[in-house]
Amino acid sequence: MRAVRLQAVGRIEMMKVPDLSPGAGEILVRVQAAGICGTDRHLFKGEFPCAPPVTLGHEFAGEIIATGDGVPLALGLRVTCDPNIACGTCDQCLRGRVNLCSRNVAIGIHRDGGFADLAVMPAHRAIPVGDLHPHHAAFAEPLACTLHGIDLGAPVPGERVIVL
Repeated sequence: MRAVRLQAVGRIEMMKVPDLSPGAGEILVRVQAAGICGTDRHLFKGEFPCAPPVTLGHEFAGEIIATGDGVPLALGLRVTCDPNIACGTCDQCLRGRVNLCSRNVAIGIHRDGGFADLAVMPAHRAIPVGDLHPHHAAFAEPLACTLHGIDLGAPVPGERVIVL
């Protein structure tokens, strides 16, 4: 299959890699759309820690084509990816602040992501999108980040805000 991989800081290549298969608790997704994030630029420039070589892409959507043992999700289900895999056991996770997990593993940053024909991810990080077009579903992760920022800022009607 084809994949766009960060080989090292400053070096991205589209290359052939072996086909993937899901392990226990994982799904195999045929990627139908993937977005390029500012984080991908930071990874390329070495401004954000990652684990090259790695297939980039943490904003993607597609269709489940295979499941590993113990996965109740149906083949053909269209999903998007919540890329952050929290450990569930560190101090931050135990306080319910999984976004600050000290051992977070991010799909497309620390493990292979969606800039490929196929992607493997933990089933519990898949979010069903129904009939939403894959191009729109790939925006679920950046939209969630934006909505979270609005929630934190708590603007009120009539208040002036700036979004950078």
